[in-house]
Amino acid sequence: MQSTLQSSAAPARIAFFDLDRTITRSGTYTPFLLHCTRSNPGRYSRIPVALAAMAAYAAKRTSRAALKARMLDLFIAGATRAEISAWAEDFIDRWMQIQVRPGALAAIEHHRQAGDQVVLATASFDFYAQVFATRLGLDHAITTGSVWTEADRLCAAVEGENCYGPAKVAAVERYLSGLPSRPWFAFYSDHHSDFDLLKAADEGVAVNPNAKLRRLAGEHGLQVVDWG
Repeated sequence: MQSTLQSSAAPARIAFFDLDRTITRSGTYTPFLLHCTRSNPGRYSRIPVALAAMAAYAAKRTSRAALKARMLDLFIAGATRAEISAWAEDFIDRWMQIQVRPGALAAIEHHRQAGDQVVLATASFDFYAQVFATRLGLDHAITTGSVWTEADRLCAAVEGENCYGPAKVAAVERYLSGLPSRPWFAFYSDHHSDFDLLKAADEGVAVNPNAKLRRLAGEHGLQVVDWG
């Protein structure tokens, strides 16, 4: 898992934001891969294999990290770092216009105006999540790390753990423990996999929550917001 740092100042307050379906209206990974595949249309023929891999994950026959690595293998593994970077910039150009929730932008701006540090905490891969963080004016990005060859070509692998569920909790805790003192923090997410972080936060906010998180939010007194 990766964490990028833009400022060395120790914050008094931090706002952590999930990415998929929290800041964005929908998930980003499959759309990003399909966006990249436009440069190599022959790989569209691999979509049925990808659907089979997704079905295996849904049936709990493979892990989330293994599915992500398999999807890389099918669609963009072997691409150069420069190619991946260019695809990410173009993809996020489009998504910033139509897929970012206005409520997310308002919440980010609220925290920035208050002087809070704002951090992305996402299971998305670093090679495009960090671009989202930069475009959104965030201070840091905690992401799933990618693996590259010595020739700077993308491998079909996850570096360390997929930053999801307990692994995201551990990554955020490592981030907080690396600060001189533990700050007040808020956490924003749409998904029950982030419930432990929402519960641990000084301000846990369930954003357009899925059914399970909505129920948990009601049981534990978490704030629920609708960003459309």
